[in-house]
Amino acid sequence: MIFEGGGIKKKTTAKWEVKIGKSSPSPNFFLSKMSDSRSRLSGYKYKKIAEEKKNQLNNLVQKIPKIDYFFKPTTFLNEVENYESTQKTLASCSNSGTSTTDVTYIQNVTSSESCSNNTTEKDNVPIVDSISEDPAEWVINDLTIDRLLLKEIKQNIDYDLLSTKLEFGNKTRYLKKSVFYRKLLNGEQQLRKFLIYSRSKNAVFCIPCRLFGGSTKLATEGLMDWRNVIKIVKQHEVSKEHTNCQIVFLRRSNNIGRIDSDLCIQINNEIDYWKNVLKRVIAVIKKLGSRGLPFRGSVEKFGSQNNGNFMMCLELISEFDPFLSNHIVQHGNPGSGHTSYLSSTTCDEIITLITTQVTNVIIKEIKSAKYFSIVIDSTPDISHTDQLAYVIRYVRDDGFPVERFMCFLPNIGHKSETLETAVLSFLTKHDIDINNCRGQSYDNAANMSGIYSGLQARIVKKNPYAYYVPCAAHSLNLVGTCVAECVKEGLSFFNTIQHLYSFFSASTRRWDILKSSLTLGKKVVKRADGTRWSARHEACDSLYQNYDGIMKNLSLLEEDNFEKATTRCEAAGLRRQLDRFETVFMTVFWNTILERFNSTSKELQKVNIDLGIVVKLYESLINFITSIRNDKCFNEYVILAKKIKSEEYEFDKVRTKKRKLQADETRENEVHMTGSDKLRIETYFTILDRVKSELEKRCAAYTNTFDKYDFLTNLILLSPEEITQKANKLQELYSDDLEKSFACECVHFRAYLQSINTNIDGVIELSIHLRGNNLDTVFPNVDIALRMLLCMAITNCSAERSFSTLKRVKNYLRASMEGDKLNSLSLLAIETELVNKMDFDAIIDDFATQKSRRKPMSTRH
Repeated sequence: MIFEGGGIKKKTTAKWEVKIGKSSPSPNFFLSKMSDSRSRLSGYKYKKIAEEKKNQLNNLVQKIPKIDYFFKPTTFLNEVENYESTQKTLASCSNSGTSTTDVTYIQNVTSSESCSNNTTEKDNVPIVDSISEDPAEWVINDLTIDRLLLKEIKQNIDYDLLSTKLEFGNKTRYLKKSVFYRKLLNGEQQLRKFLIYSRSKNAVFCIPCRLFGGSTKLATEGLMDWRNVIKIVKQHEVSKEHTNCQIVFLRRSNNIGRIDSDLCIQINNEIDYWKNVLKRVIAVIKKLGSRGLPFRGSVEKFGSQNNGNFMMCLELISEFDPFLSNHIVQHGNPGSGHTSYLSSTTCDEIITLITTQVTNVIIKEIKSAKYFSIVIDSTPDISHTDQLAYVIRYVRDDGFPVERFMCFLPNIGHKSETLETAVLSFLTKHDIDINNCRGQSYDNAANMSGIYSGLQARIVKKNPYAYYVPCAAHSLNLVGTCVAECVKEGLSFFNTIQHLYSFFSASTRRWDILKSSLTLGKKVVKRADGTRWSARHEACDSLYQNYDGIMKNLSLLEEDNFEKATTRCEAAGLRRQLDRFETVFMTVFWNTILERFNSTSKELQKVNIDLGIVVKLYESLINFITSIRNDKCFNEYVILAKKIKSEEYEFDKVRTKKRKLQADETRENEVHMTGSDKLRIETYFTILDRVKSELEKRCAAYTNTFDKYDFLTNLILLSPEEITQKANKLQELYSDDLEKSFACECVHFRAYLQSINTNIDGVIELSIHLRGNNLDTVFPNVDIALRMLLCMAITNCSAERSFSTLKRVKNYLRASMEGDKLNSLSLLAIETELVNKMDFDAIIDDFATQKSRRKPMSTRH
């Protein structure tokens, strides 16, 4: 290939030639010739072709006007009408055959009636990246208006208005903040959002009138007449001009009249569609999570019988919801890579978002309450992983104490060092100050309650105000355990009723025989070896109600020749044991004791309980045991037992052994006890004495802590001198929390309670009344003292209840679940109250933020 005189000539058999003066070949022509491998352009020619294409593109871009050319400068009021006139003008341009590249810049749309083929000069208004907060510096054009409407316009009320000083004769005037507020006839105040202060001109402007062509001083020069400013503003805000400008301002804010309004509508429709889909998905997740039910099945496909509860619920809703039914048909089973928001991945993401929001709400409430206490307990799950339940108790803003489940911590171990690390690490992770902890509640295990190296002792070293309160319900169970083992007759009785349950439940035939003998409303025999004493009460109560029927069934099985010999022998042994009068007496006696224990234990397990109620309940049990420790009550129990079986003591059936006398001894001072005396002295009195001593020992742990606060529950009954004395002691103990005026507040609060003539019983009602009537601002130190008392955890029953949820959530079919997924589903099931209060829109917004693929735009300098 050679170059001759600017043309191109190729020496090949293919004869073609481009001479000077002829048109240059197109780039596609050269590319087609290059494909036959017989010709190739030089680098110079490549550059020349690229430069020509670039110049053509630049010329084309220069002919196309900017988008702001299609908007009229804002020297008018009604933007909607001018937008319509602009559209008509552009349509006439299109109908006249004018191309879009020749559309001229329309300087005044309202006066234009024809299209010009000549391009106009560019707008000389400078484009700035940011808009000044001073209205006097605004350059009014479409760009300014759009940028101002996209952000919140500051009214500059926070400026130092002392600089607005102006002299009016002999008087000095200032701009007051009251100008920015309108006082209504009913006394309410409304913010005048249309007013803005200009610091450069020391004047106020009206924002809508300033932007959309108002003619008053508030729109042009600014108002500086501080003497008559309120009067002028009142007249202006009801004027027709201001109303028109305000309407245009609101329409422009709502995208009315913009050329992308159709696109905005399309985007909003798309957003609404997917929001409706997510609302239904979130509703299903909330309900399944609150019940602790599994979500996924073995097949993740709509229409399958094994697609799990999540898809099953969506299919059920779709039967009555045409929107969801249509969505499932269109997007249900296309597979991965197709957006449907119905997959297990989306389900797991939403579960995590809900859990995060619930946790944030709890953490926020804890920080708002300031004072809290911790509850810790552990249990192995179905996969033999030790799960440590973490619960925090605090007082809500309404004065009511709550206990919130936080999480399960797996495989922490049982050493107090590792437990301390886990507890403090969790608080540090969520930015909760351990110094605000005012209580701890665990069971009575040594690693937890040890006074030297237990968990409670280690926490007290970090914070001496974190007092340890042993679990009241667990302590009551320990009282029953100690009492049951203190005498031979008591231990034999509980072994008998457990053996009785095992005997009948081991065979379906025996169980049917037992049920057939029961009258309507009577209970079958119950297990007596449960972890709580409520199980022993139910076992004892069922035996007491069906004593005669059980005896008859045992006799029937004993005489049944079709039964095995071991079964007949076992039935005979149980019958002989139940046929003893001592066993009947223990049934009647323990049924009364355990009924009181069970009722008290249920009350102690409630969340809305305080330390004062615990002390009163323990003291009531002590008084009850003391009241029945006498011969009269013993004889009453004997009378009740005789209704079941005649009085015949086992001790009286056996011949009394006589002790061999020594040479100088006689039998004159020997005491001979009957069967009744032996049962009364060695069993009845011994059990009651042991119960009383154990209750007093356990109650002392709660009394020592409650004595610091007991005056708060008896303010009306105590004298001002007694209140002052006890309040000063509490203030000295909590000198960093309570002010020295605490005693005066307590005396004042006593006078207030006397004046309202309302019966307020208990610390919780006192706290709710204080917060409900906004008295915490009048008695702040009393409120602090009540919060510290109420936040003390009394039992670890909330942790025990979380174990019940753990067994439902992580069952044998879901044994591999662990970590965050386990905590999320447990939180949904336990804190159902907070989950149901969650806002759908907030969850959807978080989901949209998480799934957004937008990247920040970078600019080159």
